[in-house]
Amino acid sequence: MTEENGLSNGSHLTKGRLEALSDGIFAFAMTLLVIGLSVPDKATLVPTNTYALHVLLALYSSFIHYVLAFLILGAFWLSQHMQFHSVRTPDKLFTWINLVTLMFVALLPFSASFSGAFSNVPVGAMVFESNLLLIGLGMSLQWWYATTDHRLTGSTLEPAYIRKVRFRNLVVPAVSIVGIMFALAGSTWSTAIYMTLPVVFYSVEHIFG
Repeated sequence: MTEENGLSNGSHLTKGRLEALSDGIFAFAMTLLVIGLSVPDKATLVPTNTYALHVLLALYSSFIHYVLAFLILGAFWLSQHMQFHSVRTPDKLFTWINLVTLMFVALLPFSASFSGAFSNVPVGAMVFESNLLLIGLGMSLQWWYATTDHRLTGSTLEPAYIRKVRFRNLVVPAVSIVGIMFALAGSTWSTAIYMTLPVVFYSVEHIFG
């Protein structure tokens, strides 16, 4: 029996099953995000081009949060896939860290919808940003736990790669904290800070090669 398919340190859960659960929850959450773009029922009562355009424009905030949440969840999913590739066999604590992280992943459709509906008040943005902060911290904790003293990874995993992934995992939490600070200062556009993510990710990749 290989390490890939073997039982993991008493958790009786293979890495493949944990990956399948993670993939399923990410896929479900990313699909469920579109529900936040629902059209008001009363829109069918006034079937005119002008009113239809008004309803469409009124959804701009929800659409922006949908796009942000979908792309960021996609980035989280790719990051987790890369992390699991380095993990040999998950133990009980790693499994629970992953489950708690997935709990916040499943919550993101609500957070994105809430933030889109309350885009004119800072608390709406803070709910969304706090959710992304918790997902990012969960991802960071998984990697830190798995790689410390090569607890769940092979001893050949390069320290430079471990450091790069650690810093990359902290990008979304750091940006989320900045967004929360802007929201606390009264800004209703604090979620726009996530537009900087491609630049920040590129900088981390460039610095750590």
